[in-house]
Amino acid sequence: MKRQIRLPLTIGAGILISALVAWRQGAFTAGSAQAVYRALCDAFFVPGALLCGLGALVFVANGGIFDIFSYGFRSLKLLFTPFGKDRQQHYFEYKQMKAEKRQKPRYYALKVGLVFLALAGICLLLFERAG
Repeated sequence: MKRQIRLPLTIGAGILISALVAWRQGAFTAGSAQAVYRALCDAFFVPGALLCGLGALVFVANGGIFDIFSYGFRSLKLLFTPFGKDRQQHYFEYKQMKAEKRQKPRYYALKVGLVFLALAGICLLLFERAG
């Protein structure tokens, strides 16, 4: 997927989740300002937490944390195939090969998630002042 499409798609998904949570919390039918701010705080927090979690997972995966698991499964597969020991490579070589293939990380999900969490914090402050 092209980079120009990923950011608007992520923002759109966050807005959709936010609108669904706001509708479920009754933000559009609330009678008081405090109830609206409470519903909006929940509505912004949910996609913020989801997108930050996804962004953190991408951050960790781009650092090579999961390389040991893929190496282990690859070694296990080679163990049970004929002549697997001839093609076995050391972990350091495997990690270097994976690092060369790795693309530049894109943290758009983490950034969008942090924006939604900031909006949730603003709504929380407005909720506290309204009460």
